Amino acid sequence: MVQTVNLKKSFGERILFQEINVKLDTGKRYGLIGANGAGKTTFLKILSGEEEATEGEVQVQNGKKVGTLGQNQFAFEEYSIFDTVLLGNKKLYNAIKEKEELYMVEYTDEIGDRLGELEMVCCEEDPTYEYDVKITRILEDLGFPAARQTDLMSTLTGGDKFKVLLAQVLYPRPDVLFLDEPTNNLDITTIGWLENKLQHHDGTMVVISHDRHFLNAVCTHILDVDYKQIRSFSGNYDDWYIASMLITKQNETD
Repeated sequence: MVQTVNLKKSFGERILFQEINVKLDTGKRYGLIGANGAGKTTFLKILSGEEEATEGEVQVQNGKKVGTLGQNQFAFEEYSIFDTVLLGNKKLYNAIKEKEELYMVEYTDEIGDRLGELEMVCCEEDPTYEYDVKITRILEDLGFPAARQTDLMSTLTGGDKFKVLLAQVLYPRPDVLFLDEPTNNLDITTIGWLENKLQHHDGTMVVISHDRHFLNAVCTHILDVDYKQIRSFSGNYDDWYIASMLITKQNETD
């Protein structure tokens, strides 16, 4: 579903990684690990298209939707909590908002034609017409009752803003999911909820986390950024640890 071809990233003479050829398959959830400064976040940003590689390219299977956890908690201050989540599907958000505006003006044939076009967009993006139910439910699961969902993002604390950004990336159920430290500022209950959600993600996922328990709970594979290379291991964090210790011992005896 996602693969890198001869990927390289350098800053001046410093090479973070090079000649990276990895294939990230459907149905696999990858934990991206490595020492601080090894290039984990940079690699994730390149995968998601937020940052350019020095050489090589990232290929995403045609038609697959990519979701990336937002890191700017103040990007949606003037939006309601509900609308911030809906913005996880910008195409649907724009169509719904334009429809609402057109319903407020005097009807003409042109407006009727445009409403028809917008209805087609809504049908394509939300075939079951349940976006409002789905968003309300996911926000309630995160501790935002329906009565609060019209509140502005500016009224929330940092931890609650982050929960809304989580809802924003999870609500559209993207085929490919990129998450950088998704457990930051979350309480134990919410982390458990997130683990359950991610365990049922049937696309491709890459996640960075310093939480060993979380990686063990959600990952089926590990990507280890080390010595300018990225190696893939089957299993969760504990499986990787055992395998890496064996490799180290073998190298010491060779």
